[in-house]
Amino acid sequence: MVSLIVIGLFIVGIGIGLLFRKQSRFLKVTEPLISLAIFALLFFLGISVGTDPRIVQNITILGWQAILLSSGAILGSLFLARLAASFFRKDEEKPPKAPQEKHKTLSVKWFINLIKNQSLWILLFFVGGTVAGQMDIFPSFWGDAIVATATLYVMMVLVGAGLGADPRALEILKRTSFRILMVPAIVIVGSIGGSLLVSFLIDTVDATNGMAIGAGFGYYSLSAIFIGQISGSEMGVIALLANIFREVITLIAAPFMVKWFGKLGAIVSGGATAMDTTLPVIVKATGKEYAVVSIFSGIVLSLLVPVLVPFILGL
Repeated sequence: MVSLIVIGLFIVGIGIGLLFRKQSRFLKVTEPLISLAIFALLFFLGISVGTDPRIVQNITILGWQAILLSSGAILGSLFLARLAASFFRKDEEKPPKAPQEKHKTLSVKWFINLIKNQSLWILLFFVGGTVAGQMDIFPSFWGDAIVATATLYVMMVLVGAGLGADPRALEILKRTSFRILMVPAIVIVGSIGGSLLVSFLIDTVDATNGMAIGAGFGYYSLSAIFIGQISGSEMGVIALLANIFREVITLIAAPFMVKWFGKLGAIVSGGATAMDTTLPVIVKATGKEYAVVSIFSGIVLSLLVPVLVPFILGL
């Protein structure tokens, strides 16, 4: 039931966003509210984890399960990317050059980028919630499902509204072509299929949750929230770790993936993160001509996570 409500609220949010499509202020309001909701939900998930001694005691086991599921999702995507490499032609479009910042030292820019990194803040809120849950700093009901579920519902309306009001969404649809659509399709089939196969090797992860974790595509904040609320905190932790590992593996191994699986390898490994956090290493490994493909694939996958994960869990 929760999964159907989530999808329904997402669609309602898109409708609301369409009404405010020409008002730029609307996007400026919704974007920080979405980030705030994500931080709150990861904090609540952390409290739920911290107050559950069974999860805390088995965090190492959950971590290994997450690594296996992440590896399955990546390998499934890489296998299909290798098969499709001969049918894919280079996209010659180049992304606009970012303005150079001449007056900032390397250390200052590194620090600023670190502070702006939403992934870092997401992890900090989750860890902070876990520690707070263990130390009983906040009321225990903050970790209850009803609080997190209510916040999730609000967030889904905001996410849908932000998408509906964003004029870039239509531009993405107008620029689609068959060859570029193949890339997110490869990630979807490969990730879900690969994690499904791995789930058969893990007694505590059923096929549905295995596929849902793979459908996170590296977008660990949203996927962990959905799975945590629908399938429980333990699955939420596995989803969070599995999709974090996907990002980390891509950052470390992108050049090897290109060497062994072709230039699509690094892009499909990054999944949803191919449009932002893993984009620099992907471009360095594949060349600038693949930047547009990487960004497009990441955007499409990010838009699909709020729909696919709840849908799979509702099967």
